[in-house]
Amino acid sequence: MPTVDPLWDAEGRDEMNLAEYPIALLADRAPEGVKTIAYHDRDETLTITGSDLLGLPTALDVDVIIGLLYLTKQESRFGDMTVHFTRYQLLQLLGWPDRGYYYERLTESLNRWVGVTLIYKKAWWDNETKTKGNHSFHILESAVVIEQEQRRGARAQQASLPLSSVRWSSEFFKSFQANNLKKLDLRAYFSLKSAISKQLYRFLDKRFYKKAEWTFDMRALACEHVGLSRNYETWRLKQKLQPAIDELTEAGFLKPSPADRRFKRAGRGQWTVTFARGSAAPSLGEAAPQAADEAPSGLEAELVGHGVSAGVARELVRSFPEGRIAAQIEQTLWLKKEGRRKIADLAAFLTKAIRDDYARPAGFVSAAEKAEQQRAANERKKLEAAELRRKRERERQAADEKRRVADYWEKLGGPERDALDAEALATGKPEVVRSYQENKRILGPMAEPLFRIGIREPFIRLKLGLPPEAAAE
Repeated sequence: MPTVDPLWDAEGRDEMNLAEYPIALLADRAPEGVKTIAYHDRDETLTITGSDLLGLPTALDVDVIIGLLYLTKQESRFGDMTVHFTRYQLLQLLGWPDRGYYYERLTESLNRWVGVTLIYKKAWWDNETKTKGNHSFHILESAVVIEQEQRRGARAQQASLPLSSVRWSSEFFKSFQANNLKKLDLRAYFSLKSAISKQLYRFLDKRFYKKAEWTFDMRALACEHVGLSRNYETWRLKQKLQPAIDELTEAGFLKPSPADRRFKRAGRGQWTVTFARGSAAPSLGEAAPQAADEAPSGLEAELVGHGVSAGVARELVRSFPEGRIAAQIEQTLWLKKEGRRKIADLAAFLTKAIRDDYARPAGFVSAAEKAEQQRAANERKKLEAAELRRKRERERQAADEKRRVADYWEKLGGPERDALDAEALATGKPEVVRSYQENKRILGPMAEPLFRIGIREPFIRLKLGLPPEAAAE
């Protein structure tokens, strides 16, 4: 079996579908109780479910899959579903320390992938049939991990040393056989420090062989193709993306760009982000050995689905920003549905709309804007619910404090009450005491509520260590 040494052979492989959407959480561990995540763009969806025992994969687990793809290339050139290795060998490739914890973490990752299910809805590219559709599978069918004790036992018996192994699932392996793979520079990939950088690198690396500059809807890219939280505001998404962009720019993968050119406002609640291929990125045609068989992008397929010829669809996608094409598709379909325009030839109208960049129709609200409005409405509901909970808690606390004050007074005998009232009167706020005394001269016993509320109860609250009633409100 070939010895893995990424210092002299950094040419790995990436499966094209796995580079399109995240297959794991960006975090080091999944939130408590979360066993399913989903990513979607337009009508495409990828749902990932983890097992009860080991849960969802995380960023480190993605590195393990990248490492296994490399080992499969080295061992059989993707001719065998089973790949053999030692854990030490895989640790060296991944750049993980040669320590017990990382051996256990690697074993956990292999076992986790056996239990993870990927469910693609209208999002799985079949390179054999050249179609995109539904597909559900496990990436790994099985994993056999050989512990050190087993290897020592075999050595003592002078038997051949057993190797750990994994077996790709038959459904996933079909994609290898259909050559739905692209080159991946492992030296560049494993040098990246951030999981966000790695996912963005793989996503863009898949595209840069087609053309040197791409523009995306920023929220769709960040949340659905990189894996950032959909709860983030726009400014927070930019803040999260920027370190990854900086890292890829410093590595020469992306061309430097000022912020006002990188991020552009495309409408109410909509921003685009633009990336240009840097000097260290693969040149056209170098990124994917099967470039001629590469799947059309989601937009190409969508245009073809609306009657645009494959050649014209390809030319449009290469010539215009994704955000512009997606917006014109959505606006055109809305015009047709609402009967605002008589569209006899949808494909011709759509092609011209993209080329001429038709103005936004009056009354049109994009899906992204609706999603943003819904997100804002949900956020308002959360804030209102939280404020209602706080208000009820304040009311409960105020009622509890009033009860404690009343109980304290009720437990006092007559002489104790007289002594407390005298002390309260002597130490009360001068302006409150004067107001009470003036009202008492006029009202007599009817001024008692003023004394109780303004002097006695504040004094009892002070003795009980309670805050003034106004502060507790």
